Amino acid sequence: MKILLTVIVSGLLIWSVMLLSSSTNFNSQLLAATTNDSKESETPPRDKLIGGLLTADFDEGSCLSRYHQSLLYRKPSPYKPSEYLVSKLRNYEKLHKRCGPGTDAYKKATEILGHNDENYATKSVGECRYIVWVAVYGLGNRILTLASVFLYALLTERVVLVDQSKDISDLFCEPFPGTSWLLPLEFPLMKQIDGYNKGYSRCYGTMLNNHAINSTLIPPHMYLHILHDSRDNDKMFVCQKDQSLVNKVPWLIVKANVYFVPSLWFNPTFQTELMKMFPQKEAVFHHLARYLFHPTNQVWGLITRSYNAYLSRADETLGVQIRIFSDRAGYFQHVMDQVVSCTQREKLLPEPAAQEEPKFNISKSQKLKAVLVTSLYPEYSDNLKNMYWERPTSTGEIIEVYQPSGERVQQTDKKLHDQKALAEMYLLSLTDNIVTSAKSTFGYVAHSLGGLKPWLLYQPTGNRAPDPPCVRSTSMDPCHLTPPSHGCEPEWGTNSGKVVPFVKHCSENSAKPRDKLLGGLLTEEFDESSCLSRYQSSLYRKPSPFKPSRYLVSKLRNYEKLHKRCGPGTEAYKKATENLVHDDVASKSVGECRYIVWIAVYGLGNRILTLASVFLYALLTERIMLVDQRKDIIDLFCEPFPGTSWLLPLDFPLTDQLDSFNKESPRCYGTMLKNLAINSTTIESIIPASYLCFYLIHDYEDHDKMFFCERDQSLIRQVPWLVFNSNLYFIPSLWLIPSFQTELSKLFPQKETVFHHLTRYLIHPTNQVWACAQREKLLPEVFASEPQVPNTSRSPKLKAVLVTSLYPEYSEELRTMYWEGPSSTGDIIQVYQPSQEMYQQTDNKLHDQKALAEIYLLSLTDHIVTSDSSTFGYVAQGLGGLKPWILYKPKNHTAPDPPCVRAVSMEPCFLRAPLYGCQAKNVKITPFVRYCEDRITGLKLVDSVYQP
Repeated sequence: MKILLTVIVSGLLIWSVMLLSSSTNFNSQLLAATTNDSKESETPPRDKLIGGLLTADFDEGSCLSRYHQSLLYRKPSPYKPSEYLVSKLRNYEKLHKRCGPGTDAYKKATEILGHNDENYATKSVGECRYIVWVAVYGLGNRILTLASVFLYALLTERVVLVDQSKDISDLFCEPFPGTSWLLPLEFPLMKQIDGYNKGYSRCYGTMLNNHAINSTLIPPHMYLHILHDSRDNDKMFVCQKDQSLVNKVPWLIVKANVYFVPSLWFNPTFQTELMKMFPQKEAVFHHLARYLFHPTNQVWGLITRSYNAYLSRADETLGVQIRIFSDRAGYFQHVMDQVVSCTQREKLLPEPAAQEEPKFNISKSQKLKAVLVTSLYPEYSDNLKNMYWERPTSTGEIIEVYQPSGERVQQTDKKLHDQKALAEMYLLSLTDNIVTSAKSTFGYVAHSLGGLKPWLLYQPTGNRAPDPPCVRSTSMDPCHLTPPSHGCEPEWGTNSGKVVPFVKHCSENSAKPRDKLLGGLLTEEFDESSCLSRYQSSLYRKPSPFKPSRYLVSKLRNYEKLHKRCGPGTEAYKKATENLVHDDVASKSVGECRYIVWIAVYGLGNRILTLASVFLYALLTERIMLVDQRKDIIDLFCEPFPGTSWLLPLDFPLTDQLDSFNKESPRCYGTMLKNLAINSTTIESIIPASYLCFYLIHDYEDHDKMFFCERDQSLIRQVPWLVFNSNLYFIPSLWLIPSFQTELSKLFPQKETVFHHLTRYLIHPTNQVWACAQREKLLPEVFASEPQVPNTSRSPKLKAVLVTSLYPEYSEELRTMYWEGPSSTGDIIQVYQPSQEMYQQTDNKLHDQKALAEIYLLSLTDHIVTSDSSTFGYVAQGLGGLKPWILYKPKNHTAPDPPCVRAVSMEPCFLRAPLYGCQAKNVKITPFVRYCEDRITGLKLVDSVYQP
């Protein structure tokens, strides 16, 4: 046993010596690599202390990047730190030594956190007060927020301590000499910190809301919530009056994912101090980052090896950083087009020559330009590389493209991934010019660290490259993406971008924002997170060219108020349901609140079409629409009306009878007409019931169709409750009722937009459906492979074909056709079918959710081809504002010739419209109601004059 122990101990000792030797050798090689160029150069040595930003108190070998990073800059930074900032940093370092981990002051301060006595804090602040930075979100966010927190600590004379539970010590060296910025793992609140959010009782914003803080009631610690979802009260902590309270709290815990430095300038006291520290105001992050963030030797090795191999020999360097803000992240051709358009328009890269030049001017050497691309996806650099490999440049320059990594998915908190990310940020900062995606924290760090004003790529809308593709930033400082709406001003109408002359709105936000309210169709009264699709759908489709009329918008707002007054849970609803068992009082009890009940029948496409039809009828007749919730309606759609519900309560008196309503029911309007139980020719007829049923199914009869007559509407208007059983889109026939036609023309000046506007107002998929595309793998891993380039005169166009069908064979055959042979145009054709369930499973929750997801996906395409008479297709084309190509119905198993026809309108077809008018005459077709292309007896709304 003793011999064994001796062998083990000896082995460990030898291994330790070898490891130490290896480490020393690695550091020596790294030091040689970073200083070699400077030794051979005749230029004077660089300022390794960066104008006094850094102190000489560190051991050089322990953190090679600290003193050698400046050696890699092509030109010294034109931004010099002020003497006041330098003195402020030296004073901070002394404070950190006195109060940092391991000191008596730190020990005493942590004891405060064990006391619940609120007044204990005010007695024990002393010199040492602390601010703890908690690591959340990605590396770019962390670097930006750590710089923000450190500046706040400088301004308020606090000691900053950083959460080391993530990989901070694997990325950065210690920035303060003779002490540590790492929060000790035994910190008393360590196990609680992860649970802090804006609902926490000691969150500053929450305490303000609850009036739980004042000058006499100061807690030992306070949480500052500075995330993208923070409230204005959370953001007020920087303001002067708020600071008088916050300053008294010994411990501040901060979670942040936004660069909040611009907000510090709103505080007059801070502003005076900041102007002395940063006379060049856009250099704030530039100086702070070069002082704070020094990559560890392992990361520095990644940086120097890449720089020496790919960037050092170039005459000029360009950095391109591409970030895709989408759930469907990946390679997108429109983003590639945008990058090329920006770099060539701004003369950052040359255009490829029109044809191969026979020879170049060999009297002078060709200029070498290195392009460093950083992205999760390698396809962007591959395409750029191919473009300059396949053809010479118009200027004769040699373009070399390099991408260090392409990991496809962000892996925050994975050590090597984060180290590579940090290395790439630094490499980008060493380029001469830089192009970055708008709102990218990765890009913010790179261009600000390098002292570069970037070209910002506008965020694409839909699947098209923006025009212009990019904008030159007016400042190199990062953007505060979610600033206080009104600065520190008491007036909420104040524009935070106009509070002080040197704090402005960001360049990338100068483009017109997406209209999440769809021209006023939607109201802002909803909580966005409860139904993501309501306000986010505008991010996934091109802006609609069809704008809702002001009259429609006002009508919708009035309807919402009516629904609140009369909807479920109100006294009016309670009284109205009581009338259902007292038929004899129906005519005396109509009042303001009259109702229409929609019953869920047939497939999802039918249901959406009829839901829109019934809602429009409710709008026209000032009724409250309530929907049958016994099927899966609540699993598919969010509530469309604010502050109320459209769901018919399950205790509705007629619930048990709803499924039995058909065209033979005694309360069916057509049956009552046929049996002479009601007389539509006499307006003064006595109403025989408190409710009527309307049967508008494809097999309905002539008496049922009298619903669409003017004189019948006069009688129906008096009935308190209407129950609709329908599988047809019957809106076109509403236009044939004279009293409705006037109103409809005001609501919808563009007549083919009726369904388009109604569905974008009514139909919002639930969060479960909105995420269904990802959860059920309805969306593919887009463009995972490098497309081949058959036509070298241009980049190939990628066309994605989305197929929806119960059967997989159609998409498989289409996919095989374009796989076995190239397309005649050189386009790359990618075919995708989300699901293939072989048979329809209406009322199966997951089946219906997938169906709704596929309808939405179809509506997001640029063009659409649908089968004739397909309600599924009708919904997709109407929702997307698309005029479809309609496939003619085959006969005798033979493909029709021509195979399809372009619809003249995006409106759905009323497949079983009345053939005769209200006096048993042929229906009089108006200029804007025409027969359908796919059903010669069907009717549809059109804007253009059409001759079938």
